[in-house]
Amino acid sequence: MDLHSFRNISLIRSSDLTEPSLKSIKILKETVEFKFEKTLFPGQYLLTIGEYNGRIGNASEGLFERRNPLLYTTHLQPNHARKLFPCIDHPAVKALFRLSIVHPTDTVAQSNTIAMDVHVENRKWQRTIFQATPLLPAYLVAFSVMPDSNLQLSRQTSFGVTVRVNGESRAIVLRVLDCALASFEILAGLIDVPLPLNKIDFILVQDYDGGMENWGHITVSETLATSGDDAHLIYLIAHEIAHHWIGNRATVDSWNWICLQEDLADWMALKAVKALLTDEIRLQRFQLAQYVEIQLVEDFLSPGHSLFMPSKINQELINRHCYLKGVVLLDTLESVVGEQFMYSVIKSLVASHSTFNLTTFTSYFDQIRVDRNATVGQIYEYWYTTGGYPSILVENNGPSSRLQQLSKPLWPLKMTSTLSIPQFVFSESIVFASESAPLLVNLNFTSFMRVNYDSLTWTAIFKYMFEEPELFSAVGRAQLVSDFCYFYANDGVENGNILKEAVVDMVYSKPEFFELCDWNLYWCHSKSDQSLFSQVVRSLALRFSSATFESTSAFGCKNGMAARNMNQFCEKIFGRKCI
Repeated sequence: MDLHSFRNISLIRSSDLTEPSLKSIKILKETVEFKFEKTLFPGQYLLTIGEYNGRIGNASEGLFERRNPLLYTTHLQPNHARKLFPCIDHPAVKALFRLSIVHPTDTVAQSNTIAMDVHVENRKWQRTIFQATPLLPAYLVAFSVMPDSNLQLSRQTSFGVTVRVNGESRAIVLRVLDCALASFEILAGLIDVPLPLNKIDFILVQDYDGGMENWGHITVSETLATSGDDAHLIYLIAHEIAHHWIGNRATVDSWNWICLQEDLADWMALKAVKALLTDEIRLQRFQLAQYVEIQLVEDFLSPGHSLFMPSKINQELINRHCYLKGVVLLDTLESVVGEQFMYSVIKSLVASHSTFNLTTFTSYFDQIRVDRNATVGQIYEYWYTTGGYPSILVENNGPSSRLQQLSKPLWPLKMTSTLSIPQFVFSESIVFASESAPLLVNLNFTSFMRVNYDSLTWTAIFKYMFEEPELFSAVGRAQLVSDFCYFYANDGVENGNILKEAVVDMVYSKPEFFELCDWNLYWCHSKSDQSLFSQVVRSLALRFSSATFESTSAFGCKNGMAARNMNQFCEKIFGRKCI
């Protein structure tokens, strides 16, 4: 067990100070179970643990440390709070926390709330006492201890919350502060639900991936803050701030729904990215990186997965399932009900619920029907709980076009197209009149699906793309190339070898229009192989997905970090380079 040497433990009933009769104790791997003679009712008993010991690690979970410069900080999601203090470590169980931290006199301590007082204990040690937190699940409790020489810059939002950033480099601290302040203003205006918050800290952490949304005390990767592009930095900071509403104030009642919580925060964060990133090229590059990460996860990391998670999870499992296709599904949901309706749902969810789940969320859409047999809420529930990556075949045959679902089970698919067709397709196959133009669907990846075409339509698409590449978005170009290569690799395209050579030549002849091309061409270089789905490939894909897309140096076509990573990937799998 991570905590040990417990002393001075008592459990008393608050009304008469009597102790309940203990029947048995069972010590498990990570938990302890106490059984009593009579039922213990919530709110009537007080458990006191006077003393215990724990461990300080050097990874990125529980209470951990970094050297040069010295930093002690915490990361308790999803189930590491039990490594810091005895607790009921479950997202639906919320409590008020009062922290005091004893730390060296040449350091400062920060936590979820502001410090009320600092007492000098002796020549070497001092105690910082913090205000009580609002009701929080244990995984959101956090603190950091750092040298008192650490730089801190701060500003106040228009609604009175102080934003403080701690780090070494003034330029990096200022960069994070600018992003945080701007993101906070945008998100607060969109969600429009006040938070019981008077400050929010950002702690830059070395050798740390991503960030963590601890209430009022966000930890952020120093590497991303230093070398990540503006879009990824805004996205990360906005995501952690958005969690203060979706995740902190309103928390999922089970880890089964953690992807709903993460994806809703992501959906809001992307609104901030689009508002703050005025450079269209950089925005398209960021959207392209997200698209490629989705393909990497769906093909290698977690093929066939749904967004419903097991009750026992870890951070790697969250990273391999959340933040990606679930955000596309929310974008598709928005395209049905409208942006303002989505904002109203999030506002109501946050204002009215301390905890929530998938049923809570879908209830807001149960009155919106798409036909006599299905509501928007039912459709979204299906998307969320059904695994796999739906795919369709579109065949344009002169006066008519045929659309066929290739995957089983059939999905209720939201359609955007160049012709007038129904908003949703439920059946396996459907035929449309298309005398004036061919049917093209899901351009720019507006819905979560792959699209295959007949060979003549593919030829026409790529001829047009070669002649007018700027008329397609970065995601639009990548999606069409990626979809074609996937179906080519699975023998789904007639005359595929001839088309494949033309597609590869087109991409490499215009590299400025096909950033990250090497990942989108992957299936054109490598036919389907069962070894692709081995654990070693999944671990490689996870490493590449986390390291490849956050910096501008990654995006070159057939050069730069993305291409090098692709060749490493292929050499590990096939013993040769792909490009």
